[in-house]
Amino acid sequence: MREVIRYPLAALRDWGYSRFRFLRPNPKDYSTIVGVGSVVPVQIEAYFLALNRYVEENAKILDVGFGLGYGLNILAIKAGDVNGIDIDFKVLRYCQNTIVGRNPRLNVLNIFDGYTIPFSDESFDVVCCVDVIEHVEDFNRLIKEMMRVSRKGVFLSTPNRRPENTNKDGSPKNYWHLREWDYPEFDEIVRKFGSIEWRFINGANEGPFTISTEIDKNTLALAPFIFKVRV
Repeated sequence: MREVIRYPLAALRDWGYSRFRFLRPNPKDYSTIVGVGSVVPVQIEAYFLALNRYVEENAKILDVGFGLGYGLNILAIKAGDVNGIDIDFKVLRYCQNTIVGRNPRLNVLNIFDGYTIPFSDESFDVVCCVDVIEHVEDFNRLIKEMMRVSRKGVFLSTPNRRPENTNKDGSPKNYWHLREWDYPEFDEIVRKFGSIEWRFINGANEGPFTISTEIDKNTLALAPFIFKVRV
């Protein structure tokens, strides 16, 4: 009965947010901690895509924006050393109680300022950043910094901007996102940083998913890998 009552209220709230931008919450107030007890299926798929295509056995990996930590556990299936940084003290405390001491391949778990990654150049084989870049104001700065600390490159996954998920003013219906991109827009951004291998995650929000090398009418997430170009 409570679900029936809550649904129209949520729909009314979202309608108000879409019509009146000033009513929307500040995206800077977002915390992944609201998702405790649940997972985002497309994020799981993205981490497995990174694991299966780009993570070598015993690699050293950094997950930027580790959130609830389940991506770190997936990456540890192959990686020998997994590390995570996030801006959110709430999720750090949560993961300290849920994966620290349980994931034997977890090395560093820490807070950063959102831009300056506290590691030296080429500290990691691969850097992963799943469903984070759409929350970042200066996304170019963060991508550049992730490339700096990687040896092989950076794996990104971000929502594909679809009409049904976009307000009339062009802003995302997900009011915690600063922006979303379509494939040509995001391709133009990432190509500035290296050689790109494109993958697309296709399917409904709850799955199942397919992975393709070309954009599809059902593409849910854009998932490029940026290979570091040696000069």
